[in-house]
Amino acid sequence: MPSRRLEDRIRELCARVVCENDPHWEEAVHELQRASHEHSLRLDNMTTAAVAIGKPEVFVERRHG
Repeated sequence: MPSRRLEDRIRELCARVVCENDPHWEEAVHELQRASHEHSLRLDNMTTAAVAIGKPEVFVERRHG
């Protein structure tokens, strides 16, 4: 899968999992589980960093528009 924002990849995988006719449904579910786990780890790391340095504003919204 091409490199892109993790949240975009999770959205795409959710769409694939919802599609009942996808012949690679099980593979998509496993990819979604891995991506979800990776996202959780990133949030844990961000939270730990914010608490460790005492700056909750470390969380930067990257959405535009």
